[in-house]
Amino acid sequence: MAYVIKTKKSEVELPYLPKNGILKNGIAVTLDWYKEADERELFEILRYIVHEEGDSYPQDEMSTLEDFRSYYLSHDVFVCKNISTGELIGGFYVKPNFPGRCSHICNAGFIVKTSSRGYGAGTFMAEAYLQIARDLGYLGSFFNLVFVSNESSVKLWRKLGFTEIGRVPKAGKLKGRDMTDALQFYYDLTTLPKLIMK
Repeated sequence: MAYVIKTKKSEVELPYLPKNGILKNGIAVTLDWYKEADERELFEILRYIVHEEGDSYPQDEMSTLEDFRSYYLSHDVFVCKNISTGELIGGFYVKPNFPGRCSHICNAGFIVKTSSRGYGAGTFMAEAYLQIARDLGYLGSFFNLVFVSNESSVKLWRKLGFTEIGRVPKAGKLKGRDMTDALQFYYDLTTLPKLIMK
């Protein structure tokens, strides 16, 4: 049986949020805590990724808001929006990868709307994630399944200094592909400098 990790939201203040940035296409974006009003847009992004693309998340079902809530909204969630239009272009959750005595190691799940990919939104969120995860009290970050076919994700974690600690052969039967290996990445969050993001 897989781990059961109790739902819990942090009560930590992150004084550097909201965090603003500019993507490669010149779009000004802001990263902040998820709000209930973001639910439908965030759900639709993940639903599309799981059902239509089927090549980056292990789930093969994400049809209902209940599915989405229990998986994606169980812990801390952050969203990235276009400042001018208010459009939600992506987001990520941060939650323990393991229960109890190992709950100081977190996991995250990043999603970016198709029309906003290739402009650095993932990098903007990933860089912020490291500081956020550390400030939420986690000591390490562990990604269990980064499919080798997800080249942009693999490249991003290597660029940010994650250590590749394993490979899971034939980890997923992805849409339009044969069985695909997955890489595992770890980051020691205690090595981050104690700086406040601006």
